[in-house]
Amino acid sequence: MNEALPDPLSGYEVMAAALAVAGTTAGLVRAYVAHRTRLHEEREASTRTAARVTGLIRLAEADHDVVRIVERDRDGHREVELGGRSTPRYDDSREAA
Repeated sequence: MNEALPDPLSGYEVMAAALAVAGTTAGLVRAYVAHRTRLHEEREASTRTAARVTGLIRLAEADHDVVRIVERDRDGHREVELGGRSTPRYDDSREAA
């Protein structure tokens, strides 16, 4: 009857089991942190894009002769220069005179 009982684990087997559990746990934690980091970066990029579009809309609505936009981010470096209105604007007082 004693032959059916398993032998107790040796020190090396306990160490191997503990390392396997620790490695699995560390891998799961690392995957979770990487996933949360990726979500945070995507959310930040989306917020940055929304702010950029809002700013560009405000610039387009305003009356400027020339608008120069310089952007530097992880995608690279961009410079855009937008000219003023294609038709010249006249004051009403100038036309009346």
